[in-house]
Amino acid sequence: MISDIKDKQKINIAFWGAHFSWDGGIDLLVYLLNGLNSVKEKYHLSIYFVLPNDTISELKYFILDTKSSLKKGRLPLFKKKQINDRIRSAIHNLDPEVQFIYYNYTQSDLINKLNSINCSVLLPVVNILPNNFPFPWIGYIPDLQHISLPHFFSFKEKESRDRRYFALLKNAPSIIVNAKSVKEELEITYGNSENVFNLSFLPPFIPTDFSEKELINKKYKIENSYFIICNQFWKHKDHLIAFKAFSMLIKDPGFKEIKLVCTGRMEDERFPEYIDELQKFIITEKLQNSILLLGFIPKIDQMILMDESIALIQPTLFEGGPGGGAVYSAVSLGIRSIISDIEVNKEIKNELVSFFEASNETSLYIKMKEILNSHFQKLNLFELENAGNKRTKELGEELMTIINTTILRYKK
Repeated sequence: MISDIKDKQKINIAFWGAHFSWDGGIDLLVYLLNGLNSVKEKYHLSIYFVLPNDTISELKYFILDTKSSLKKGRLPLFKKKQINDRIRSAIHNLDPEVQFIYYNYTQSDLINKLNSINCSVLLPVVNILPNNFPFPWIGYIPDLQHISLPHFFSFKEKESRDRRYFALLKNAPSIIVNAKSVKEELEITYGNSENVFNLSFLPPFIPTDFSEKELINKKYKIENSYFIICNQFWKHKDHLIAFKAFSMLIKDPGFKEIKLVCTGRMEDERFPEYIDELQKFIITEKLQNSILLLGFIPKIDQMILMDESIALIQPTLFEGGPGGGAVYSAVSLGIRSIISDIEVNKEIKNELVSFFEASNETSLYIKMKEILNSHFQKLNLFELENAGNKRTKELGEELMTIINTTILRYKK
């Protein structure tokens, strides 16, 4: 039955990018697009990207920023978000044949635009669509952080998430999540996951221009060997455990010259005092010259620094998908990772990834020493490309199974 759909008609896939303004959200769109692009010829796909027009997009984020600033007692910054530009740039870097379609942010105009391309399926959808929505659609639930870490959310935020997830599970023909553990938790929490599909851990090959490696190292004044953490400085990312483990490591005379490089925005709106706690630890332990806090840096710089590192450290206490985006990047580059053994991370089966006991600095310290004392031969570029492209095709096949199942369910 599924193959009949593939043979009889072209499948017009519409990506709905209106609600994916954050860095990880844009990375998800690119990840899904990569997968479908890899099987486009096999399944006769046409791929479209649906965005609110630029003026409306900027107005939306201006209003959201203003409300957020006033709520916190600050004056609005009036800076342009340029979300559409960032999405377009990320997609153009892939060089797929993607057509952009713009709508005025109303559901009626969205439907009109989808009609104009004879849309076969719309994805990923994070907001609730009505039962009579005229096209098959695939919902997306990023995580259940409000269940695992309830103290991070207000009652209103938790209630809003519960309401939206209940409605998605009830109304969406299909839903994708980033991990098997998320699907299982949806079943436990909401009593239904029959229409939920979990994606596998399938990092793509990331073509990156590494010709400026030396310039990047000079730019950030990095001269020694280093571990790297590529996370936003949110409390649940647990940088402090990594800092404690690193402090133990460089007390060993053989490793005293090793550095720890951290990239990511140094802010946590929920726990603003957390950044001060990290800074205080660095000063108390006299690590100012050993832990390098680079802040938010260009993606290409981050990839080059990761590629040059001893290994990635991912100390996180919570992720919606295995390892978070940083581990996907590390595996794509052929770089080793030491990651916390939380349930979602254990879904990763890859020889480049080793685990330490979450929230245990001694366990992480031991793993860091093991990495430093072990021989490692990185795959060459040809091998990395072949492995990454193979994984991307697997992702494309997974997505096509979900898409074709969704179309069949919708027709029933």
